[in-house]
Amino acid sequence: MKNSIPQKKYKNHLFGLIGLILFGLIPTFNHAQDYRFINAYMDDFGKNEMFVKKSLMDYSISIVETQLASRSQSTAGKIIEKLESINVNLRINNKGFENNTLLRDSFIKMNQKTIESLLNGSLILNDYEYQSTLTLDEIGINLSQKESDQANYFGAIKNYESSKKAFGTQYNINFKSPVGKNVLEYNAHQNMLFYKINVIDQKLTSVILARDKKGFADCLNSIEIMHQATIVKTTLYNNNFKDNSLNKANIKYSHFINGQKAKFANLFNDYVDEYNVLQALKNSKAPQTNETVANYNKTVRSYNIKKNSFYEVYNAIQSAKKVLYNSWFVTNSTFLKNNGEFENIHDKYVVNQ
Repeated sequence: MKNSIPQKKYKNHLFGLIGLILFGLIPTFNHAQDYRFINAYMDDFGKNEMFVKKSLMDYSISIVETQLASRSQSTAGKIIEKLESINVNLRINNKGFENNTLLRDSFIKMNQKTIESLLNGSLILNDYEYQSTLTLDEIGINLSQKESDQANYFGAIKNYESSKKAFGTQYNINFKSPVGKNVLEYNAHQNMLFYKINVIDQKLTSVILARDKKGFADCLNSIEIMHQATIVKTTLYNNNFKDNSLNKANIKYSHFINGQKAKFANLFNDYVDEYNVLQALKNSKAPQTNETVANYNKTVRSYNIKKNSFYEVYNAIQSAKKVLYNSWFVTNSTFLKNNGEFENIHDKYVVNQ
């Protein structure tokens, strides 16, 4: 995750239709073919799309939390390579039905949007270290951009679904679609909330290490604002699924991060104030006397007491945070397993009107 929890690595949040690549998707249209009947064409296309969705869910569930950032970059590269291969294959071998390539072309566009999103980093939410080097204003801009990119990505998926319905209408075919909220989009929104909380908390860790009182106060204010926004959004998500576990997990985690202020803000400020006093004495050019030496030693003892008092509380919070952080990923995985099942029988993909 971030430095505030010792050596936590970054879980890749690759949402949308990207999980397929690690399962070696072999497109159904692996050789050119002319279709006499629409049901035969849809049978093959249905296998392709359903396998994509099933592979995505399997991948989302099986992601290993301890993946390094370098590994996530390698994985993204493989995803891009596979999707590009799929698109080339579809362009060459899928001639559409009666030369109507609307369904094929819209599917290719969706894959291309995934490639674009991977290249610009909007689908990979693991850059806590980088974000923590920025100002809070810069972080705010980046987070807004990621949310916008996420919305655009799922907009592209919705465009595909619209094109698919339009294609079906031309041949008197209805497509099966899941009832209720899209589980992948819902999961992506919940992951974004979790990511944003952790980005600001990582920034808090960096200013603590720098003994930056102003940065510390600003981060705590940002965390409080983020917490309130999280409560508003989780309230909106509250009735999206009967399984509300992921929503509750984000609320619990946000409460914990926001509650850090009450536990160690005063201790941190006292510790930094005493540190600054000590540094002033160290840098003083006043002549040493028994009195100045005694005062210096007294300040050292006071500094150590205040520093230890702060870190005793701070380290205990980091340990508790690590448990809560790991628990969130278990909840996330369990939610996907319980709510992300797809039809394995591809002939349920369509029904004739």
